[in-house]
Amino acid sequence: MKVDKRILMIVNEFPPTGESGVQRPLKFLKYLAAEGWLCHVVTPKHLPKTVLDESLCAEIPASAIIHKTPSWGFKGKAVDKVAEIRFQGSQSTTKAFIMRFLMALNHVIFPIDKQIGWVPFAFIYSWWLIKKHKIRNVYITAFPFSAFLVGIMLKKCFKDRIFWVADYRDAWQFEPILGEAVPPFRQAIIRHWDKSVLKHCDRAVFVTPLIQQTYTKHFKWLKGKTSCITNGYDEADFLDLEPNLSSSTSLLYMGKLYGVQRRNIMPLLQVMKDMELQLPLMHVGTVDRDAKAYIDEGNYDFYSYHGYVSHQEAIELALGARINLSLINDDEDSEGVYTGKVFELLRAQRPILALGPPRGVVKDLIEATHSGEYAHLNNPEKIEAALKKLMSDPDSYGCDLAAIQQYDRKHLTKRLAKLYERY
Repeated sequence: MKVDKRILMIVNEFPPTGESGVQRPLKFLKYLAAEGWLCHVVTPKHLPKTVLDESLCAEIPASAIIHKTPSWGFKGKAVDKVAEIRFQGSQSTTKAFIMRFLMALNHVIFPIDKQIGWVPFAFIYSWWLIKKHKIRNVYITAFPFSAFLVGIMLKKCFKDRIFWVADYRDAWQFEPILGEAVPPFRQAIIRHWDKSVLKHCDRAVFVTPLIQQTYTKHFKWLKGKTSCITNGYDEADFLDLEPNLSSSTSLLYMGKLYGVQRRNIMPLLQVMKDMELQLPLMHVGTVDRDAKAYIDEGNYDFYSYHGYVSHQEAIELALGARINLSLINDDEDSEGVYTGKVFELLRAQRPILALGPPRGVVKDLIEATHSGEYAHLNNPEKIEAALKKLMSDPDSYGCDLAAIQQYDRKHLTKRLAKLYERY
């Protein structure tokens, strides 16, 4: 068995950009380099988000070669400005009209996503690197899905001289909210390019078994060409950390609150208000103005927002929390979805309150590891019962680490590397 340990990784969201989507490619890079792989990373010079986590830069291996390219994609400040206009549009009739016009323009100019302006630069740099260094192995992760267009062009240029793995962190054309978020003509464009990605890539990797099954059921010819590599936790992130006891009396939520997530937390907030619990709900992460305004209107004085913190600080808070909170969308598609944070919450070995659809893989995982209580997101009685059980005896919960070792990032990276093996 011969393995060519040179790889080109095309990653749009890369440190110091923060939030959960950065973790997956960063950990793959970290552990590929640890196994002796020479890694080239192509990423935009101008960051696509304003949420930053400088501490993640320390995890970039010294041996990795980072190539920062120009980009015409939306920069972080522009993305935030669009969100601001959207919020203002919900407050004013005039601004609502402007927002509808801009959204219609967005559908026409950016039919795939707002980072499509990075594609030509990423392609040129990647083509040059493959030619110069004779790189065979190519890894591209999405979101943004426009990054996959680089893979299509590279595959047309180099054909079988490269082996391209397309890493789907989301379901793209099968996203539950796609139908309500974009008009039919744009859905057709997305379906066309998604299918083209699947035809041109050598391997499609999906982050959950459900997404993999959805794709292989829809495209019968995909069978044998797909893999599932879930998200996970990095044991190294937990070494020598001390619990942050500022969360020791709180229900801690680490994550985003916008769109669907805003609706997800409202039943819990109302239950906690009705129960008159002496339990603060501490939120670290990101929240959009719509969600924050909605929560403020409800006068949930036990809820406090502490902004975005570094990944290490978030883990320290999770280690110290009285209870950790996990939120999953309440729909059929989410029954097979693992949230990115759930594995780190399991590793933290603190009690977990998980809220989501009536059944699903997270429910099974929580119950199998005896790490917390699971309740249907829209069943107040079940939420109240779960909270009471967790608060009455929090020390009776704790995940057996042997049961989750398969989700260690080091192990998951070995599975990715195996896809590139050549006999």
